[in-house]
Amino acid sequence: MPTIDWQLAIKYARLVKIAEDVQPAAEYSAQNKADIQALGYSFLQTLYGNELATDVDPHAGQTVTYGFLAVSPGNDKELVAIVRGTDTILEWIHDGAFLMVPNPIHSGAGMTEDGFTAIYKSLRTARDPGSTTAVASVGSYVHTGQASAVTVAGHSLGGALATLLTLDIALNTDCSQPVAYTYASPRTGDHFFAGSFNTTVAQSWRIYNRSDLVPNLPPFLPLPYEHVNTGVELVPPMNAVCDTIGCNHHLTTYLWLMQIFAAGQSFALNPECKGSAYPGP
Repeated sequence: MPTIDWQLAIKYARLVKIAEDVQPAAEYSAQNKADIQALGYSFLQTLYGNELATDVDPHAGQTVTYGFLAVSPGNDKELVAIVRGTDTILEWIHDGAFLMVPNPIHSGAGMTEDGFTAIYKSLRTARDPGSTTAVASVGSYVHTGQASAVTVAGHSLGGALATLLTLDIALNTDCSQPVAYTYASPRTGDHFFAGSFNTTVAQSWRIYNRSDLVPNLPPFLPLPYEHVNTGVELVPPMNAVCDTIGCNHHLTTYLWLMQIFAAGQSFALNPECKGSAYPGP
């Protein structure tokens, strides 16, 4: 079985961090695009979608930026589809409904969480609700030869959306072998959905912090939610990270934990998340 490449895992997480730093109502700035370029990719398009609706806050009618598509130059032509997380994931936790709906990608392959499914179905490349869907745009870049490989990455809610997008790409575009890197992803669907994903997507890395609550949701009961492959656990050093829901879930915490395995990388925790045994400044 192949082992994870931590340098790659960190690179894709840094791309996700760029997406997270863009305010939901904002557009990608010249600096954001330069930061993407510095990681080896040219910005192509913004991904938009509907905000996660919960009982706590319905977010009715809100269209927000969720990420971007970018491509590497030269012969590689790797297209990356990057999907951010959202603070509304904490509202989703408190909501606690975790209802299931039919898998939106193909029939007979299980059920998926209703909130994630609604957002996934709304992912598109313009603010106009009738614009090209995310999967159709990815498929077009591959079909026309502008991209020859696809990697999908996302954090938190974005991890669930990335899981759905990866399966959709594998089944419904000319790229039959997309790669997925997710961070702090909740369970996206039931055991039938997970089984379909695992038999379709050959390379998927689901990175999670042992102390993070979100990857443990939705629970196994009363509905049969199940994670997709392949889980890679991060274990925080004792008392290095403040033991709060937010600190354990932040993407900066994931970057700090991953650097332990990757030489030459240097990241710091958010100041409020540095525990009593935090080894850095």
